[in-house]
Amino acid sequence: PTLRPSNTTKSIRRYSQQYVDLIDLKDNAMKTLPIHEVLDGDYPPLRYLAQVDQEGYFRSIRSRLVDADPSQLILTFEELLRRTPFAERMRYLLNFLEDEYQSPVDVEFIADVFDDNGKPEIKLSLIQCRPLSYMKEEPHADLPQSLNPEQVIFSSSIMVAGGWLEEINYVLFVPPETYFSLPSQSARNKLERAIGKLNTALGNEDFICVGPGRWGTSNPDLGVHVDYADIFNTKALVELSGEGIGPAPEPSLGTHFFQDLLEGQIFPLATYIGEDDFNRNFFYETPNRLAEWINVEPSLFERLRLIKVSDYMPDHHLELIMNGIEGRAVAFLSKSPRGRDGRLQ
Repeated sequence: PTLRPSNTTKSIRRYSQQYVDLIDLKDNAMKTLPIHEVLDGDYPPLRYLAQVDQEGYFRSIRSRLVDADPSQLILTFEELLRRTPFAERMRYLLNFLEDEYQSPVDVEFIADVFDDNGKPEIKLSLIQCRPLSYMKEEPHADLPQSLNPEQVIFSSSIMVAGGWLEEINYVLFVPPETYFSLPSQSARNKLERAIGKLNTALGNEDFICVGPGRWGTSNPDLGVHVDYADIFNTKALVELSGEGIGPAPEPSLGTHFFQDLLEGQIFPLATYIGEDDFNRNFFYETPNRLAEWINVEPSLFERLRLIKVSDYMPDHHLELIMNGIEGRAVAFLSKSPRGRDGRLQ
């Protein structure tokens, strides 16, 4: 249980939990706060949940009282897995539920950590359980080896499943800098409604969505706050992160939204906007076709872009190949059959 998808302290720190949803009893309000504003060194179970980031390596907490700067505390849950019965009991619970459901399951739970006598104890409370969704097995697709840099639109090595989208004609793009500068929740709601309308209008087209942070998050400060009903026609959902555009997307694995994507056979991906393979000209300079599909306020044109692939390169469409074995995906321009012009006939 201590194996991690991230194998460096930098990546572990980057993808550790950064925020927590809580009830502020003093203000009687739901809030989302940075972890470092919430962690308290006087909380005895903290030593099972966090480690101290000490000049490039993580140090476990051995005493009940923690005198480290809260900004140095990283939620790794390392000692929860090593020094408490959590992993053993969760293994038993998951095996029991899998036998009853005849399928692997996705669960939500509460874990209470007790450390009254110096010996950690765990109490698990099951909140929700449902059969685990998964992507259908796709034929193996090899990544192209001889692409010209001009053909590549973006690549990814994060959250890559196996699959191949052969003919993408449109890309729905939410520019990160305009999204995070939206002045109010009302403005964000207008954008989300426009995405939902566009999803319906593009029902007969092959398209993907690309935007900042975590799609489907309940906190608009972390990414595009949409429901599954707003994007269910897309073939892939690409989360962007990078310097100056807001927090990096935490992996959506295990969330209800992520499970809905799997059930809908929608490929989730993540990539960095600052990488060389991210083709900014394609995303920012190609004409915006939004007005041809839905009626929206003029202010939305800089906040939501609908890119027709063949506008960027005539007689071409986009292909997205995802190689789960190599853990890499690449979206690239490919020649369309004569007369197709990127649109399905």
